[in-house]
Amino acid sequence: TPAAAASVSPVQAAAPIGGDTVERRRDYLMELNFRGRYLSVPDSVLDIWYFNSDDEGANAYDRPKARAYALGVEYVIKQRPVNWFFYYEYVGNLMQEGYWDDVEEPPEHDDGDWVRPTNFGMHVLGANFGHEVDITPADREVWLSMIFGAGLGVAVLQGELTQWHPGGNEGNTDRTCGEQEAAYDRYQHCPDDGAKRVPGVLPMIDLSGAARVNFGDRASIRLDFGIHDMLYVGGAVGGVF
Repeated sequence: TPAAAASVSPVQAAAPIGGDTVERRRDYLMELNFRGRYLSVPDSVLDIWYFNSDDEGANAYDRPKARAYALGVEYVIKQRPVNWFFYYEYVGNLMQEGYWDDVEEPPEHDDGDWVRPTNFGMHVLGANFGHEVDITPADREVWLSMIFGAGLGVAVLQGELTQWHPGGNEGNTDRTCGEQEAAYDRYQHCPDDGAKRVPGVLPMIDLSGAARVNFGDRASIRLDFGIHDMLYVGGAVGGVF
């Protein structure tokens, strides 16, 4: 049918065999894309585990914003309506150093840690599945579709989250420095107390949605949103072949 024919973009290769020309076809398209994302954890989620400066009785130090950026490249196999995404990306830290005051009952606002990201980031490899839904007719020169999917990846961490505990903590590097001080004072003049224990390898869980503008079988631009261990918005641009 015409609709079925429109969904197949043949790639042809002519090769002489015994004086004849043989035509080879594949029933899928491929993309090579560059993508970027902005990731964050909402304050309403962090409030479950950590106090902020606007909580009753809390100190004046604002809790850092959990934010990051991601830059990467992806290879896509498009067997419409199925899309397979294979990607590599680097996730860079945008979180500033600051005071993390864990929630407890009754509240104790001077027992938190001061945390400083040191060259902190992640290298991620992963794969996603996406189901594509046409919004405008796919036989036009420029057409719009939506993609919904999920996937998994592996994140390898680099760098450290350097920390300072409050005075009197048994894990302090120098127990005599700032024995009666909170971490937000100790970090200014005491040696750090080492790095927080963070797994070196983490799973990357994806739930995604996207709007894709397709320029025939030549290129596409995509607006992404969803969960990539953190909430994210982003985009991708690339060529189709």
